[in-house]
Amino acid sequence: MNVASAFAVLLLSSVVQANEVAVENQASLEQVIIDFLEPQLADIEKTRTEVTVGRVDPRLKLAKCQQPIKVDFLGKKNLFGKVNIRLDCNQPRWGIFIPANIRVFENVVVSQVSVPRNTVLSASRLALREVETSALNYTFFRDIAQVAGTTTTRPIQANNIVYTNMVKASAAVRKGDSVVIRAVAGNLVVRMKGLALQEGAVGEQIQVRNVQSHRIIRAIVAGPGQVEVPM
Repeated sequence: MNVASAFAVLLLSSVVQANEVAVENQASLEQVIIDFLEPQLADIEKTRTEVTVGRVDPRLKLAKCQQPIKVDFLGKKNLFGKVNIRLDCNQPRWGIFIPANIRVFENVVVSQVSVPRNTVLSASRLALREVETSALNYTFFRDIAQVAGTTTTRPIQANNIVYTNMVKASAAVRKGDSVVIRAVAGNLVVRMKGLALQEGAVGEQIQVRNVQSHRIIRAIVAGPGQVEVPM
């Protein structure tokens, strides 16, 4: 007995002989599930989806439902991977659980070439490839622009997916760079020369030495060679 029959919940009145009354078949129940899932899958970002509905034990004879079959998820609602779908009929009264497998395919960013750690990724090294994202365990990128210009934190092999934990924002300022320190107080902006004591990406806070006063301050990287100190 397969999974579907193991979960079947039936009343005696719903178990009928095929030659007595019309019965639901695999195709009709499968279509009910597809019609339930398709509108929900249309709302998620994807290239395409594939839904495989589990087989119903042919020994189960479910009388043809005289009303629209009620459909819902059993337990946690997932729009990918293995799910259990509950079907309920009120006339005649029966209920059954049927497993389904939802496969989601999307275009994700991959590296076209092998690159070592601490490599700045240019757009020419990247490409989009369709993969089954419902089988992935890590966060990925859907847009090359999100990855271009980042720096690898580990080696990436050619044709491999670029996961978010494989890259970091590239440093806009490096240790030892001369920078312009902008001190902002309302509409007043004061500029002075500084020396970066740490490297940092845009938005990160680093230590900078004021060249004139030799005072060490913390400033936020605003861009290449630019840091800001809110007053």
